[in-house]
Amino acid sequence: MIKITRPRDSAPADLIRRGRAELRKNLALEPKKRVFKEYGSTAVRERLAELFGRKCMFCESLLAGTQSGDVEHYRPKGKVVVTVKTAKVAAEVIPGYFWLGAKWPNLLLSCSDCNRPRTQDDFDGNARVIGKANFFPLVDETKRAKGTWRVRQEEPLLLNPCIDDPAEHLVFLEDGRVEARVIDGVPSAKGTASIYYLGLARAELLQMRARHGRMVRAAIRHTLSALKEGRDPGADLEDLEAFLMPTEPYVAFSRVLIYKYMREHLAALGLSV
Repeated sequence: MIKITRPRDSAPADLIRRGRAELRKNLALEPKKRVFKEYGSTAVRERLAELFGRKCMFCESLLAGTQSGDVEHYRPKGKVVVTVKTAKVAAEVIPGYFWLGAKWPNLLLSCSDCNRPRTQDDFDGNARVIGKANFFPLVDETKRAKGTWRVRQEEPLLLNPCIDDPAEHLVFLEDGRVEARVIDGVPSAKGTASIYYLGLARAELLQMRARHGRMVRAAIRHTLSALKEGRDPGADLEDLEAFLMPTEPYVAFSRVLIYKYMREHLAALGLSV
């Protein structure tokens, strides 16, 4: 996951108007009868893909050629599953942020594995249900917003790449694993929650990152070899530049590898990580 800039006034034409009309209709309905459609329009999906590259904004896997991706609500629109730490109750369901159903800043592009709950193998080889779904944990549950004006009082535990800098909360290891960054001796709560609920350490994703890492390290070796022999790195340097493009997969992991092995050459080569 990398920090992503969402330009102002980048919402698709008519989303604001159509979203307001949809909200007015839903306000007159019981929660169970509310219908949300405007967020899933072709225009919204295409604009998200255009702005952020056709990849999942959470795990950075490419969507092109395999799936169209889900238009994900950062704050769930219909309901929220809240973890309850009692012996008798594991979780409870509360109303969602229905008023944000078609709000542009609340919409992200996600792969189905990060978004939809299904049983997957985690990093430890154990199967569990992984996927953000309707989870939206907060640091302080008493500050859960029940209307537009209270949203700013919340402190979400899930990273939002359009707001947070994931590099401040996540650390990628050389083999593709990811851990919560330790801050003042304590693992980042946002990093820990994001890894768990989004499945950023699920087994199949680790395999994909490891495969990507082999390609990046190969380009690094060839580039360093050329520099040592006084040759032009040529295509290998171009590959490294491509790996760092924001629209490429697993950029956060690529940055770690390139900085680790090439930090003394970055300035001379014009590479920025």
